[in-house]
Amino acid sequence: MIITIAMGVVFFTLSFMAAPIFVAVGLAAFSGILVGGGVSFTLLPQRLIAGMYSYPLLAIPFFLLAAAFMGQGGMTQRIVNVFNSLFGHIRGSLAMTDVGASMFFAGISGSGVADATSIGAIVIPAMKEEGYPADFAAALTAAAAVTGPIIPPSIPFVIYGVAAQVSILDLFMCGAIPGVVLGLSLMGYAYVVATRRGFPIRGRASFRHVVQTLWNSVFALVMPIFLLAGIFLGIFTVTELAAIAVVYSFIIGFFVYRTLKLRDIPGLMAEVGLATAAVMILIGTTMLLAYLLSVYKIPSAIMSFFFSISGNKYVFLILVNILFLILGMCMDSTPATLMAVPVLLPVAKALGIDPIHFGLIMVFNLMLGLLTPPVCFCLSITAEIAKISLAKAWNAVIIPLIIGLAVLGLITFWPAFGMTLVRLYK
Repeated sequence: MIITIAMGVVFFTLSFMAAPIFVAVGLAAFSGILVGGGVSFTLLPQRLIAGMYSYPLLAIPFFLLAAAFMGQGGMTQRIVNVFNSLFGHIRGSLAMTDVGASMFFAGISGSGVADATSIGAIVIPAMKEEGYPADFAAALTAAAAVTGPIIPPSIPFVIYGVAAQVSILDLFMCGAIPGVVLGLSLMGYAYVVATRRGFPIRGRASFRHVVQTLWNSVFALVMPIFLLAGIFLGIFTVTELAAIAVVYSFIIGFFVYRTLKLRDIPGLMAEVGLATAAVMILIGTTMLLAYLLSVYKIPSAIMSFFFSISGNKYVFLILVNILFLILGMCMDSTPATLMAVPVLLPVAKALGIDPIHFGLIMVFNLMLGLLTPPVCFCLSITAEIAKISLAKAWNAVIIPLIIGLAVLGLITFWPAFGMTLVRLYK
């Protein structure tokens, strides 16, 4: 108990002082050793490096680089053009294009932040130019970006799979239906708001224009289909999928669309390298903390605590959802996932909850944290693009957030909603 309090005090104190999360996690682990003893300090660097030494984690920089090549290579713009041509005759067509393009981009990037940045930079200025309120444009784009880490592939699912030692492919499959349902629900919301507020109609595109747009975008459109078919058919692994996505996006951007230039590559790789380094040091320190939690048998104590409250798995899941919503407000999904898995997954297993189902609940819940203050990474990005205050964007994202919570309820209390594809595949 004293060890847990010591680590918690150090972690939250440093977090509130705005220290980098990896510093807060690392010093919390250090304080645990000081108070608890029994662990040699020489294990610190060993466990830190061991935490990052995982083959599936190679997928993270590859997915980030593929998203960067897609944006710079013009593939993102072409995806937006396709949805514009398909939805142009519907009121609020640009809003529906926003959601549709985000869902499609989600099948490539695996990152909500990459989704918000790439799609938002194109769609939000266009929506403002056509008379859409800036707060609505920012909120809808941020909410649509949440589908990025849910619809496969997904960086958060990779991280959970590594931490929980479960099949990443199964996690990808369990996220497909909930991610699509969330996206379609947001499209329905956009249509209702557009109808009530009288948002503009672009007009029906001619059949010839639609065909030409599809033809010009064919290489961008087939990319997620080709990649996901390859992984679901067992042709390549998740890491190989990410590497192939990089090669494919580079070839199309550089040789076919010719908008990706050699001079762009060093800058893009530097950005991805910095982002990857930040994620990896965070993974290393958090896995060190997880190791110490297991050494000091803290998960067992927490399991006893939950069982003292109730042995009902649904009561446990309600408490877990509340916990994750709070964590999602305060920190990024990566440290939250890595710290929660060794503590809560043993309890979930003891209650008969499938680790894949539990991972879907955890990741989906934490992705909603991309919309909630004070962290709200996606909403901060889209608010910056829309040139409005974060407070104004937050007021506009409340209803999309409620939609997300409704889908989370389906995931939590109706396991088949997310697990159907996994069971069919097996």
